[in-house]
Amino acid sequence: MPENNEVVIEIETEKENIKKPDFLIDESEVETDASDEMEAETEERTIETVEAELEALKEDFKKQLEAVAEAEREQYEAERERLLRTAAEAENSKRRAETEAQKQLKFANKNIMDGLIPVLDSLAAAIKSVDGKVESSETASDLSNFSEGVQLVHKQLLDVLKGHGLIPIEAAAGEPFDPNRHEAVFATDSDEVSEGNVIEEFRCGYQLHDQVLRAAQVVVSKGKSEKQPPSEDRKEQGTEDATEE
Repeated sequence: MPENNEVVIEIETEKENIKKPDFLIDESEVETDASDEMEAETEERTIETVEAELEALKEDFKKQLEAVAEAEREQYEAERERLLRTAAEAENSKRRAETEAQKQLKFANKNIMDGLIPVLDSLAAAIKSVDGKVESSETASDLSNFSEGVQLVHKQLLDVLKGHGLIPIEAAAGEPFDPNRHEAVFATDSDEVSEGNVIEEFRCGYQLHDQVLRAAQVVVSKGKSEKQPPSEDRKEQGTEDATEE
């Protein structure tokens, strides 16, 4: 009996020592390997996804920074342009104010000049009137002295006014008519003066600096007159015309 038991034990031991074939792999081992591979793949995909997301975040952040920088640059340029325009407008306003002040100062005595011009006219008329009577008057010497005195007063007054910017506008015979400085009193025929030119000055004009206060009054030439032939010539011309007919 004991021998039989020993045989049974040996058989059981041999069974345990028999190695399983390769194709009879344990299912638990297969599942473990597959799980490890899936975890590895999942981990690899997760890393790639995170890296892609990080790259996308970097790109988005870069774009946002560029957009903010561009907006700030545009705001800076707009503010700079506004300040430059404000400065330019202020400078222009300052220049206009200075120009207006200079103009007002320049023509501050315009009303005084307007009031004194008739005085100059009266003195000039008095001089002409006296000069015309000196030769025919018995008191020629007294009139001559008076004329000289009036001329002196006229000259002194005119010199003072010239010092304040008053300029006489004188029109010489033969000078072209200038509508900006001359006023035509009337026009007449003239064989000596070309059409559109001044024949004579009727009254002197004046300007304050570059502003005309009163234009010079002048007589303007209409050019040579178209003369009719004498009456005898017209008769002869008529006779010749009748003969020819």
